[in-house]
Amino acid sequence: MIDIETLSSQIKRNCNISDAKYWGTYSICGLLLRLRQLCRIEKGIKPWEKTSKQEVAEWISERETLWHELEDKEFIDITVNGNSYSPFEVEKINAVLENENLLYGAGYGNYFKPSFFLADLTSKKIVDGHDIYMAGTEYVRDLSAYPAMLQDGVIFARVDTMKLLLWEKFDELRARGPKGFLAFAFSRYGIAPEDEPSEDIDRELSIIASSEAETFIHHELGEVFEGKKLGCEWKSLLMNLSCSKAELFARGIKDLLSDTSEKGMIHYIIENQKEGSLGFYIVFLGGYRRLLFPEILEASKRFMDVRDWDLIEDARETGYKKVEAYADKLISLYRTDKNRFSENIETEILSRLS
Repeated sequence: MIDIETLSSQIKRNCNISDAKYWGTYSICGLLLRLRQLCRIEKGIKPWEKTSKQEVAEWISERETLWHELEDKEFIDITVNGNSYSPFEVEKINAVLENENLLYGAGYGNYFKPSFFLADLTSKKIVDGHDIYMAGTEYVRDLSAYPAMLQDGVIFARVDTMKLLLWEKFDELRARGPKGFLAFAFSRYGIAPEDEPSEDIDRELSIIASSEAETFIHHELGEVFEGKKLGCEWKSLLMNLSCSKAELFARGIKDLLSDTSEKGMIHYIIENQKEGSLGFYIVFLGGYRRLLFPEILEASKRFMDVRDWDLIEDARETGYKKVEAYADKLISLYRTDKNRFSENIETEILSRLS
């Protein structure tokens, strides 16, 4: 039997080290939101339960002290049943954990921030030749909040994380009222702005989270498909842009390629006519992705009135061609001058988007 407390403490240490090293990559508002969320998780406070400002402030202060202690530390190996593994040997670790219906995830996000989690394994399937693991209740996680992760061709969908994101949006829905994409998305699942936070809403959001996590899987499938087309050079290109606006732009391009791909999320939404998922796609669309893909915003506004999926398909095709051209431009700039690559992106592309 696996000692889950010992395993969790090892993974949590790596989560804390990652947060200690990379907390500065978040905006102030983004960091505070993530800290409040993580405080609730670690203290076992339900999403519909109120917390005091003092309680949260004390927890954040303690976490900042811990980060100061860990910011120069290295990640530790993960020991399972007497065997030690690098924290990124995900396949080997899960080969042991799967027998206990547990799932371990590790990968890299924006600015190459390492991200780790441990959760219940609720199901496993194969789609287009790729193993898909569905994670349920999470025991350990870091500040990062990815509903789905891709690691060495294996996809991890995180229902618990998806539900937490939906709770944030539900709180926003209650403040904003019955208009806009957010209200449209929740209305497709029978949730209205006047609904009160409760355990019943939590159960409803669990159902929505499972459905939306399934949709996010297809972003990762699109990423695999488009990644093969871009080739290994794209990874080198990203490494050259570490911790810069140019990196966020390049990642935004790759994400949009994945979303608009023939194997991607939007195609899946259209094929299955998931109106709620379309609404949530717009709600979660931010940063450079939103700036570069106005076609989906206009098409979705019209869709809410006429329910014509051809509008969304036309936007998908237009968006794909646009970001494909941007990807080609980035590769061309990289090949031309690797030393000035980041600077050239800012002067030749980003300055014109501002």
